[in-house]
Amino acid sequence: MSDIPPSALTETISGKMFLYEKPELLTVEKHGSLGVTPPERPFRFAESARVIPITAVEFGSAQRHYPIVFASLENPVPLAVLGVLEDTNLFVDDGQWDPACYMPSYLRCYPFAFASSEQGNVAVVIDRAAEAITENPRFPFFDNGKPTRETESMIRFCSQYEAERQRTNAFCQKLKELELLTHQQANFKPDGGSSEQTLASFVSIDSKKVTDLDAGTVHELHRSGQLSAIYMQLYSQENWRVLLARRARRQAPGADGPAAD
Repeated sequence: MSDIPPSALTETISGKMFLYEKPELLTVEKHGSLGVTPPERPFRFAESARVIPITAVEFGSAQRHYPIVFASLENPVPLAVLGVLEDTNLFVDDGQWDPACYMPSYLRCYPFAFASSEQGNVAVVIDRAAEAITENPRFPFFDNGKPTRETESMIRFCSQYEAERQRTNAFCQKLKELELLTHQQANFKPDGGSSEQTLASFVSIDSKKVTDLDAGTVHELHRSGQLSAIYMQLYSQENWRVLLARRARRQAPGADGPAAD
């Protein structure tokens, strides 16, 4: 795995969206006959994803399984790292997510999403290329021109995710303001090797810079709830070795998929 790609995207109506092959604004005129039929392998679309965007409120759950990094110094979107060295999601096997591991909200929104225009307008988007979107669906998008209960439920979930994403943006701007982010590397020693190699280059919070913060700033971060997110991101760095172990199990002869950590 080389540098973490900053493609865990900012969602725009006119632009691309991470993992969404064909994002379209959801309308009754265009999608009135469509809906969702859950596929047998619901996470095949994420099998090659090495990172997934997450929000700060998810750090507590995500740090138990994934290293948490940031997309870049300039645009520090938090990312859960799902794979190393190859474009392989180590938490998906035959289209199924490892049930023992936390599933990021970004994936639970799919194939729905919220997208915002440059003017600040927000709209509901679907990935028209999603396997789950079908004619004669199990869960139609609309009934008599109105969103069905299932559609409204997904819209509410996406709305909650969008609100958390906005709060996460504020958290990341605070990290930038305090200059707590730095470029870092995770290294490993291959079996039989004599020297360490780079596993990943990424952006992370610098623990020494956190230690050097003055008492007033630490108190402010604590009162806002951001201090706990900082420490959970730091704790998550222990998971690089967990990813390597998971990768080794996946590649072992006779392996039958991800094993719980």
